[in-house]
Amino acid sequence: MPSNQLRLIVGLLTVLTCGLLATNIDAQRKIVTRKIGASKQAARLVRQMEVPDRCSFAWRGLLSMGAAAAEPLAQATKDPRKDVAMRAFLVLAMLREEGSKALPILREHVAGEDAGLRDAALWAIDHVEFRGRLLTDWSKHTVEHLDDQGKVVRVIKDLKGPWHAEPCGNGHLLIAEYGSSSVRELDAKGKEVWKFQDLKFPYHAHRLPCGNTLISDGSNNRVIEVNRAGKIVWQKKGLNRPVAATRLPDGHTLIVESQGSVLELDHKHKEILRHKVEGQAMHAQRLLNGNTLITSHNRNEILELDLDGRPAQKPIVAKKSQVALRRRDGHTLISSTTAWFELDAKGNEVWRRAGTYAVGIYW
Repeated sequence: MPSNQLRLIVGLLTVLTCGLLATNIDAQRKIVTRKIGASKQAARLVRQMEVPDRCSFAWRGLLSMGAAAAEPLAQATKDPRKDVAMRAFLVLAMLREEGSKALPILREHVAGEDAGLRDAALWAIDHVEFRGRLLTDWSKHTVEHLDDQGKVVRVIKDLKGPWHAEPCGNGHLLIAEYGSSSVRELDAKGKEVWKFQDLKFPYHAHRLPCGNTLISDGSNNRVIEVNRAGKIVWQKKGLNRPVAATRLPDGHTLIVESQGSVLELDHKHKEILRHKVEGQAMHAQRLLNGNTLITSHNRNEILELDLDGRPAQKPIVAKKSQVALRRRDGHTLISSTTAWFELDAKGNEVWRRAGTYAVGIYW
């Protein structure tokens, strides 16, 4: 081969090789940039959670980011301001498995000397490490823990009309017992370690990262927040049979009245929103887009309403629906009296499990 042709071939190969290397480097640089960008964005949203007018947008934005938000939130749990730290613990718990990158810092808190931070970290770890789902059957008086494949991991029997169950730290479960008018905390062996009884037919109970418990006290027409000593530290009276209440990371409280109202109280406990729902409302969830997912029990449907109370999507048909929970991937987990089931983002059924009186579901 003539030398000039050989030099030409070598030159072409060099250009191609350099081009491929440059393309690969550019691709890697873009990946790194995206990672850095997501980290900075998450850190910025964490700071915005400190601003009351931005907090609602910020916590939903962090949940929308998924795993990228975990480490900045974990750093925020070290903030000396208790309200900032507790807010970060709450959002981490809501991330579920996607909050796993926060576990090293959470475990540092567990090993630390601050009892409040230790308990909040144990609480958050339980939610982040939980896998599967908890199914509460009021008629069978049971709570079942199923793994991701639907295999029964644990069954808690001989309860008294349980309505809701959820992890509450250190492997314990918090259970609202409608039938015994009590909220109980059971350890991993089923032993009772905490109980609150000044109630009349409670529906839902949620442990907060600060250690207090938020309870919808149905027949007493109130929502209360009680501390570990059993003292009521806050309450909203004069409600119309509240069946569910949720504390949001911005300090707002979302309350469901069974006679067809969903109301929101701001961090100063002032009512800022009220949706009227036809039929018997049973549960509500604030979605990442700011809409509210509401179960209408006797109308056999699940509604998604925007801030003005207008339907944002076509209702999901679910006979005698009790609870509906929307995940970040668009899947919806539903308890519907005779069964628990999951729908994907297109409405296709993923799994179903029959129940005697299926009321509670947690994932």
